[in-house]
Amino acid sequence: MKKILPLLLLSLLFVACNPSESAKNDLQKFTERIEQKSDKWSDAEWDDALAYYSEMCQTIDRYDYSEEELREIGKLKGRCMAKFYKHSFDEGARDVHDAFIELGGAMEELFDAFGK
Repeated sequence: MKKILPLLLLSLLFVACNPSESAKNDLQKFTERIEQKSDKWSDAEWDDALAYYSEMCQTIDRYDYSEEELREIGKLKGRCMAKFYKHSFDEGARDVHDAFIELGGAMEELFDAFGK
């Protein structure tokens, strides 16, 4: 245990002092959160998540990463974007469905008005 504690402290210090690593870790945590909890988010929470994601991406873009790290970051971003796209698609599908229902009601009224 005495040998592990200094190594653990050094690794925590490295992450705390390395903003590029910290930014990548933030993206990892956000990706896990969006995948696990976003099914219950309100529209306001989705808006907040998108703003946070955008800020995170700007922060990440400030640093240089190895090819391997860039691949990992790309995968994390892709997983996040998939969730954002799915939410937008689901929301859009609901809007289209509602629009067709309204259009159907409008058409019924038009046929009733001109059919008489």
